[in-house]
Amino acid sequence: MKIRVESTEFSRNIVTLMTGTSVAQAIPIAISPILTRIFTPEDFGLFALYMAITSVLGSVVSGRYELAIMLPEKKENVFHVACLSLLVTSFLTLCLFLIVLLFNDAIAEILNRPEISFWLYLVPISVIISGFYQTLSYWHIKNKRYKVMATNRVMQSSATNFSQLALGCIGSSSGLIWGGGVGQATSLFFLLRKSLLLNYFCFPFSALKVIAIAKRYKKFPILDVPTTLINLAANQAPNILLASFFSSSTAGFYYLTQRVLQAPITLISTSVLDVFKQKASEDYKRDGHCRKIFKKTFLVLFFMALPPSIALYIWVEDLFTFVFGDSWREAGKYAQLLIPALFFRFVVNPLSFVIYIAEKQHINLVGMFFLFLSIIFSLVTADTAYFAISMISASFCMTYFFYFITSAKMAKFL
Repeated sequence: MKIRVESTEFSRNIVTLMTGTSVAQAIPIAISPILTRIFTPEDFGLFALYMAITSVLGSVVSGRYELAIMLPEKKENVFHVACLSLLVTSFLTLCLFLIVLLFNDAIAEILNRPEISFWLYLVPISVIISGFYQTLSYWHIKNKRYKVMATNRVMQSSATNFSQLALGCIGSSSGLIWGGGVGQATSLFFLLRKSLLLNYFCFPFSALKVIAIAKRYKKFPILDVPTTLINLAANQAPNILLASFFSSSTAGFYYLTQRVLQAPITLISTSVLDVFKQKASEDYKRDGHCRKIFKKTFLVLFFMALPPSIALYIWVEDLFTFVFGDSWREAGKYAQLLIPALFFRFVVNPLSFVIYIAEKQHINLVGMFFLFLSIIFSLVTADTAYFAISMISASFCMTYFFYFITSAKMAKFL
């Protein structure tokens, strides 16, 4: 009876998050055909570069301490982990602001994109919002506030995409970047308001406890920060470097494929991850493994992903041309190359959280270092964008297969 109740709760939580995420992802899918007729591939290329920079920095600005929110059992300890994450975020953002202030022109020159110079001043703002958002998100997940997270995703997507659409309609070529900022700010304000209403900050702050927790979970900044940097550098390298090696329009085509094809991945995979990491953490602490939930999650994701992946591989080029216009046909060709990698990502990404639960972050570091080198090698050696993206897709497939085998062994599934 207990197993049945837990299974029902797990499924219900996934459905709750999927409902919110499905609406959140339906909005950009619906608006993308309009945006591609308002903004040029070059506009998307600049937006992709800005998002790549803020994504990389925003994901490590907290020292990755937000991941440790899932681990303590006492709510007071959870509170102090969250406080630690917010303090680290604030300090590192201040350092980032000083770097941008002093080296703005040099950074733009290194990127070979002088048009990014002005937007670099906004990067620290986006980064601190991202760091605070990640911390509050994990705090709500720890407390099983899945409806809050579902609602938040809809609000963020709505604010982002409708702002981009409105700014584009009035002729702002930078509307993609400004709209993204509106969405970030809206989502953070919503989560912060909910956190205050739910009395998450009701415990007295202790600097000694924060220091003790920083030492207890030191593996996260020591091992997971470089791992995450390498991971995101590998994922975002095409958005940053395709324009330098090929053209701005090539970067724009690539970004559109990511924006559209990752929507179904985010719809299901991220929702499953949010529930899986909570349930798998409980099982692993209690039993020393999470075999049952790992197997169930794997089977659900695999059979859910296989049919649409096959169909998309066959028809995606024509679909892109029909939906986004003839000028975006090249994006459809890139999408076809990336579908195998996205299939692996859809299935493996939630399951690989077992590495964090087992606190074996050094394995993740090895995998991400291999991926980073493979993608840089692909971009440097390829003589055409088409061949470069083919090699990038193969690199992702090999890396995710490695993660699946490793995570399955840690979960005692293999």
